[in-house]
Amino acid sequence: MPFSEVLNQPAAVAYLQKSVLGHVPQALLFCGPSGIGKRKAALEFAKALNCLDENARKKGDSCGVCAHCKAIEQEIYPDVVVADFLYQARLELKKDPSDKSYEEELEKELLKQQRIKVDTIRDITARSQQKSARGGWKIFIVDEAQSMQAEAANALLKFIEEPPQKTVWILLTDKKAAMLKTILSRCQPLQFAPLPDSTVEELLPRVCPEVQDAALAARYGQGSLTHARMAAEALEILQEVQPGPTWPSGVAMSLPRTMVQARENAQAILDVVILALHRKWAAADEQERARLQTVLQKMENYKNAVGRNVSPALVVETALMRVNELQLQIF
Repeated sequence: MPFSEVLNQPAAVAYLQKSVLGHVPQALLFCGPSGIGKRKAALEFAKALNCLDENARKKGDSCGVCAHCKAIEQEIYPDVVVADFLYQARLELKKDPSDKSYEEELEKELLKQQRIKVDTIRDITARSQQKSARGGWKIFIVDEAQSMQAEAANALLKFIEEPPQKTVWILLTDKKAAMLKTILSRCQPLQFAPLPDSTVEELLPRVCPEVQDAALAARYGQGSLTHARMAAEALEILQEVQPGPTWPSGVAMSLPRTMVQARENAQAILDVVILALHRKWAAADEQERARLQTVLQKMENYKNAVGRNVSPALVVETALMRVNELQLQIF
């Protein structure tokens, strides 16, 4: 059954199935790293509440093949709305999707998205007040909920406090501590756990077919498909340049030219380096550990610098110069 497709989250799935059969919370907060199945679980929950197969619903699940289930899976079901950066980019583009340049301009607009804005929240809260198109449950999923502007979070408050009947809000976050306490107090939290490396290795080629070494990327994925995909890109950049004195500058020059993509790749490269340093630290003697601890602290500083108005290429080159003499085993 479809809930079985939410891998390695038995506690979360059990809670959601119990909710389908009994009391459905009006607001849920799915917590945990990105890329571990939170969005998938939210959509499966929406299917289970709206499935046309009564026998499946009696088991707290969905059939996965009826018209409602298929539409929810494709995110075209009118009563299930996923408000993410793509949804927001479409709102802000305000252009006819049939236009030849639409997809190209949408991609550019998507790269600009960093926060969920108040206009996006106002759009979906207005939709939440409308009558259900199919007469079933209305589900509103807010991805990257920790990125909501304060005004956006405040605009959402009264709607998750007193939603219309058969309406559920699901907020997805990988940074629970960054969210307003007033939002947290109104949501039922549901914790999702990192995935085993073996699961990430199995799933990664499905979402990222071009990945060259799924097992290696999974090792650096920290239990997350999203992090493993980013690690795969970082490992590819690191491998393209021959080791040696010019390795740091070569890697830096290989970063994408667009600032958003360069920052993302730079963060991923530093994450890979930090994890490799941790492994070296774990196997080192006490004297070597002290030296590596200093390097690790510097790497964290470099990682923080990437998020600020600093050249990602300059940060990456400086960071790799620090580790180039350590004979770090990355691959």
